[in-house]
Amino acid sequence: MATLYPIILIIHLFCAIIFVGYLFFDVIIYPNVKKMLGAEIESKVSSAIAKRARKIMPTCVLLLLITGLLMLFRYVGFDVGFFHSNLQKLLMIKVFLACLIFIFVAISLSCAFIFKCRNPLSNIIHPLALSLAIFIIIFAKLMFYI
Repeated sequence: MATLYPIILIIHLFCAIIFVGYLFFDVIIYPNVKKMLGAEIESKVSSAIAKRARKIMPTCVLLLLITGLLMLFRYVGFDVGFFHSNLQKLLMIKVFLACLIFIFVAISLSCAFIFKCRNPLSNIIHPLALSLAIFIIIFAKLMFYI
């Protein structure tokens, strides 16, 4: 596992960049672009973005989850404990926040692919996920310094 850790970390970081980048675009940049476009163009652009995101993001989130779990067991577990050090405490907070994001993704995907309905959380899910992702990034950096 130790020899694979750098590869797993790189995959995790690339997926995180894609995921957080998409959220940042959707929450911060795209709403301002919407205002400049007409309703017809905005509808086409939104549809094209959503169609592409539905192909990329589930795989990206799944890889984030798998690689995150693989890396998690390097720092926590029954043999080393779960909350003994500050690193472990911050890591477990990150895990909790990531689980919340994963629940949001599961709700979105279920609405889109299983229930074929509009997501009831669609107005708040991306801003909330972006906020949680920002905290995850901050905790990721603080883990090794506190």
